[in-house]
Amino acid sequence: MAEGDFVPLTHEILSQSLSQIDRAVGGGGFAFTRLDCSNKELTDLGNKVDGYTQLRHVILSHNKLDKIDALTRLPHLLTLQLDDNQVNSLACLTEAAMPWCQRIDLTTNKLKSLPSLTALSRLRFACFASNEITTLEGFGDHPALEELQLQENQLTSLKGLGRLAGLRRLVASSNQLSSLEGLDAPVLTKLELSKNQLVSLQHIGGAPNCEELDLGENQLSTEDPNLPELRRLGNEMALLKSLVVAGNASDLRIEAIVAAPQLQSIDGEPVTAEDRESATAKVEELTEAIKAREEEMARQAEEAAAAAAAAEAE
Repeated sequence: MAEGDFVPLTHEILSQSLSQIDRAVGGGGFAFTRLDCSNKELTDLGNKVDGYTQLRHVILSHNKLDKIDALTRLPHLLTLQLDDNQVNSLACLTEAAMPWCQRIDLTTNKLKSLPSLTALSRLRFACFASNEITTLEGFGDHPALEELQLQENQLTSLKGLGRLAGLRRLVASSNQLSSLEGLDAPVLTKLELSKNQLVSLQHIGGAPNCEELDLGENQLSTEDPNLPELRRLGNEMALLKSLVVAGNASDLRIEAIVAAPQLQSIDGEPVTAEDRESATAKVEELTEAIKAREEEMARQAEEAAAAAAAAEAE
């Protein structure tokens, strides 16, 4: 089939793709509740699904759809799978009549932003991985959402994410994150942020109950012996047990134990008694480094003051 060909959803395809007959919601007999039109090279849904309002599971993976307006009129829909299509906007979902939808997957599409999905008031799982999303502005609050996947996009911050009161897992790996501004997930337990550009962990306290944190392959370092960024993990994530930091600008294992002694596992390896002994020794080393740094800063300040005084005297 040639690129750009128009391939609509036909009655023939529809009849071959319907399955799972269940009792109709509201009475009135039985109806098909599952539609699987995967791998049909569809480019348009038309109005063919309008008469199938009892559908609860719709699978349209691996097609060429760029619009999904026709699906917003399925009031009993529970799951919607649209991975590997060409959807470039979800504006139609802002007023969708899909109050029971709990799961939506739009992996590998053409999305550049996310609108508010509060019309999907029972949404628990959402995957927007491998799109072209650059901003979360307007996404807003989603109290029922438990898992959100945003990996492999182009995000530079989490600003606009809103308060996610029920979120348990957030995946934002392989983006361009340089800031965690916008993180507000009070019951989050698993946070995946690997392969970003994080130098600072400011705003990490937006996930105070996090137990598993992946910061691998970022730009974190131990250049400052005070360890200000790693200490945020100890001060703002008291329940943190598992940490991944491999692939950063510095080897952070022992410093992480110094800064966050509650850790039980780092880079997939348990924290041992030997590690804790090394951390104790590292504290002394860091204390000396801090002292030397402060003395050097004081010396530089004195030299600058002397130079300024000499220049004024001239």
